[in-house]
Amino acid sequence: MKKISLSIPGGNGRMGKTLLGLIIENEKKYNLASSTCLPNENEVGFDIGLLVGKSKISKKLETDSSSLFQNSDVLIDFTVPEATMFHAKKCYENNMSIVIGTTGLSESQEEELLILSKKIPIVYSANFSIGVTLLSSLVSSSTKMLGSEWDIEILEMHHKHKIDAPSGTALLLGKSAAKARGQELSDVKSVSRDGIVGKRKDSEIGFAVLRGGDIVGEHTVLFSHQGERIELVHKATDRSIFASGALRASYWAASADPGFYSLSDVLKNGG
Repeated sequence: MKKISLSIPGGNGRMGKTLLGLIIENEKKYNLASSTCLPNENEVGFDIGLLVGKSKISKKLETDSSSLFQNSDVLIDFTVPEATMFHAKKCYENNMSIVIGTTGLSESQEEELLILSKKIPIVYSANFSIGVTLLSSLVSSSTKMLGSEWDIEILEMHHKHKIDAPSGTALLLGKSAAKARGQELSDVKSVSRDGIVGKRKDSEIGFAVLRGGDIVGEHTVLFSHQGERIELVHKATDRSIFASGALRASYWAASADPGFYSLSDVLKNGG
């Protein structure tokens, strides 16, 4: 089995720790090149194995971001949009693959990633759960089969620390539905309903957002019609499902041709 080297920025974050733990557990498949955090954070200099509840590995959490691009095949990024774009440009300069699970990127940032992908493989997904990838496909096929007479609403729930709304996954599902109708989500999206807003438009796709506690992630797509309702639901109970999907994508991306890929592309191409 070929072994690949990975870099993880934000190694002291929720997803960072989960990724690092899985990398250490799968040492026959993955090697950790580097993991970083911000200079002012408490975990600076921590042994990474101890940081994630494993045995000591004599590799420390660094602050020098340049270490992420040395002796590494793929960088996995679950940070924030500004940091993600910096890392993507550095991967471009160093001819490295990058797997991006960061949400909240703007359209212009996504367009910039598309340009960078002409030279390097970029796998970008709002959700690296295999189940959500299947759900997105089901939403698309269901929308086509049910037709425009059915109303579509998307409900998403996350922990209280999540900073973007609606979630990237909810928007991903909304895009799947809109595309199946031949629409742009930006033209039919309805996020906030407050006060006397008038009758629901037939073409709109509504979003409802809930935040609280430690909810990992729950998404429901509701198709409603006279006298009946269909609900497609995905519930994440363990953050490791996202890390596992990202690692699967990284292994595939390490030897992929340049391009802009989704997790669905990875799975369809044997990843």
